[in-house]
Amino acid sequence: MKDIKLIHDYSDFASNCYAVISGENAVLIDAPFDADDILSELGGKKLCAILLTHGHVDHMSAAEDLRKVTGCRVYISEEDKPFLTDSEPSLADYFSIPFRPCTEAQTFRDGDELLFSGMKFRVISTPGHTPGSVCFVYEDVIFTGDTLFNGSIGRDFGWKCYRDIIDSIGKLYALGKNYKILPGHGEASELYDELMFNPYLQELKAKLK
Repeated sequence: MKDIKLIHDYSDFASNCYAVISGENAVLIDAPFDADDILSELGGKKLCAILLTHGHVDHMSAAEDLRKVTGCRVYISEEDKPFLTDSEPSLADYFSIPFRPCTEAQTFRDGDELLFSGMKFRVISTPGHTPGSVCFVYEDVIFTGDTLFNGSIGRDFGWKCYRDIIDSIGKLYALGKNYKILPGHGEASELYDELMFNPYLQELKAKLK
């Protein structure tokens, strides 16, 4: 029996953290600020891995503590791996908040399939919000991180231009299925609803007709 649990982050960033659960095992999508809260929400499930959608501080701050406590592995794109040990690109300096570096992480590439206790995640490279932003496809769900939100898109912090974010979102529609999207902030949505109603995707909508 597999399930997806939303773990709320009650900091000012309100980052979403998701636990994908199969039996007694769990995989975490992003790891915001409070490791103790995350472990409590896991309810004793074995944490097999942490998959990071990108390297910003509001998505990775608990990764190191969770790795040390549980022995799980942390995974991130090759492009964003330097963010885990540098407070500047991680935006910890930008937001003037404490930085907890993650000292050990594995990397993945576009198209990789990651398998943990029967749970399979496909990596879709979606640069724009950061150079190494990714989305994870799991069954009929896409974890979109800070690439695509309900009614909005990821913010450009100067790494890439708006056009690259839109091009990356276009890759999700190329998958040809109306996936449920679980974003890094805000409420869930559906991929085709975003194409219809998201004001940032209207040019993309016209292009895909």
